[in-house]
Amino acid sequence: MSQQVSVEASVACSQCGRAFGPSDVVQIAGNWICATCKPAYLGRVVASGVAGVSASRWRYGGVGIRFGARFIDGIVIGIPLMVVMMAVLIPMISRTGRPPAPTNPAIAFFGLTFFVVALGVGLLYEVGMLKSYGATLGKMACGLKVVRSDGSELGWGVCFGRFFMWNIVTSGIPYLNFLLILVTTIVAGTDAEKRAIHDRVCDTRVVYKQSVS
Repeated sequence: MSQQVSVEASVACSQCGRAFGPSDVVQIAGNWICATCKPAYLGRVVASGVAGVSASRWRYGGVGIRFGARFIDGIVIGIPLMVVMMAVLIPMISRTGRPPAPTNPAIAFFGLTFFVVALGVGLLYEVGMLKSYGATLGKMACGLKVVRSDGSELGWGVCFGRFFMWNIVTSGIPYLNFLLILVTTIVAGTDAEKRAIHDRVCDTRVVYKQSVS
């Protein structure tokens, strides 16, 4: 019985003929393609101008507009978090007349808790928005959308991957983050498709929404 279910759930790649699970193939121009065959097949499809694949007509979001989108997202998330932080710290300052010392156990606990909460809020916000709309509020305001290289919508894994690569790996490591942000900025600025490091790892593109409509 289990073998029959496994067979029924498999999808054959139209190029190599091998069977894959539904999550391991993507439909391009009406054909199911595996990850190995996708780059070459997508290149042929785009070159031939087959309807439904418009990657050659996409307008990619550059470094400047993407920075603007991140800045807006920072305001959207940062202001509520700042209000919460002040609501906790101000009563502590008013009781003593001065800011608590950084070595104060209460401050250390608050700092750790605030960091975890801020990271969790950022995760829920960015991953949820990308999965539901393909863009955060900042990207929406700038007319941008995140898509896969074949133009398909983002899955949960890709959304989590983008969040992890940018917020944890690229910009979340103290001291090293300055170098990594500089590198990813240069990579995105010089790449023909404006791909940053997290775009390359997750196989995504940041494009103007009107160019994929």
